[in-house]
Amino acid sequence: MWKRMRFLLAFPVISCFFLFFFFCSASAELIKALPGQPANVTFKQYSGYIVTEPKHGRALFYYFVEVDSANPGLHPLTLWLNGGPGCSSLGFGAFLEHGPFQPGENGHLIKNEYSWNLESNMLYLESPIGVGFSYSNTSSDYLGVNDTITAGENLIFILNWFKKFPQYRDSDLYLSGESYAGHYIPQLAALILSYNKRFSGRPIKLKAIALGNPLLDLEISVNNAEFLWSHGVISDEMLMLRKTVCSESRSLKESLHRNLSKQCIDVLNKEQEEIGSYTDPGDLILPICLSSTVLGQTVYQGALNRLHAKLAMTSAVASDPCLGDRIYQYLNTPKVQEALHANTTHLPSDWEFCGGHLVYQRESLEINIIPLLSKLLRRSIPILLFKRIEACAIWELCSLV
Repeated sequence: MWKRMRFLLAFPVISCFFLFFFFCSASAELIKALPGQPANVTFKQYSGYIVTEPKHGRALFYYFVEVDSANPGLHPLTLWLNGGPGCSSLGFGAFLEHGPFQPGENGHLIKNEYSWNLESNMLYLESPIGVGFSYSNTSSDYLGVNDTITAGENLIFILNWFKKFPQYRDSDLYLSGESYAGHYIPQLAALILSYNKRFSGRPIKLKAIALGNPLLDLEISVNNAEFLWSHGVISDEMLMLRKTVCSESRSLKESLHRNLSKQCIDVLNKEQEEIGSYTDPGDLILPICLSSTVLGQTVYQGALNRLHAKLAMTSAVASDPCLGDRIYQYLNTPKVQEALHANTTHLPSDWEFCGGHLVYQRESLEINIIPLLSKLLRRSIPILLFKRIEACAIWELCSLV
């Protein structure tokens, strides 16, 4: 693995030797202004592609927002990953949650007064290949993706991104994300530590990781029946069925193996009837957007998609229930894609919050990440676990943090 990584890391340097420097530097990916952007924006934004596998034509898309400060280089760098697996950090993390802007009416962007780039340089990565604008020219690359492949490619991305932004190479690095990033981030952190040990000349300055409503272990990370019952969403009978007939962990494991028992099918159908169609999937107390594109792309289309929908929507919740629709429309606007330097290969399908062409290995979802967290703690990597309680209402991950 490390021998192959040496070649992949050398590729951008070789390419830049033969191309004009402009096209290999960060200046080529500076965003002059996003369509509808408010006036007097004082921080810089960049976006574009980092090649991770030249032979196959693999490239990951990123959106980078410098901290809103006169000296961004004095602030840390935070890499943000959304989960799924297969959901976009650009759509969820950057535009729905804590990026600098959110689409308002008529394509205008509204400045987010709680943006994380008030404190840190924010790097939003659409990973793995097949998520959002990230792509490969080799169709087989979309099949059989797993945690190991994702972690390795994310490390290659980071190292090659530093070649484009060398001023951040020695910045303190924080890894943060939510839901299935509970798998992505600890495994990426462990790989960074291995890289630092193997290539000790200039280590990556990993400072800490932060996991929001993370999926860590199916046995303990999927337990929302008590919460639903305590908020009057499901009945006493439904709670008892979940406890005695088909628990959340059992139904999800059966889903992963495409072997749902009749018992669990009956329990799931009854639970869905009690929850109903007019309850927001991310927040129990919010109204819903009846035409929601976000829900349309994470709708229950079979048992496995049910799990992916849960993991994707756990924490990615906005106070405006129709914000997801506006983000979808905004990111599929040609002028917006041009400003973002996105979809340069003219992908045949729309940008999506979740899904795309990615086929993720089910076995990865069953990995217990908790022992890896213990190893990271022993390596003196601080870990923050945080959650949004209302987000547990319909999905899961309520019992861990």
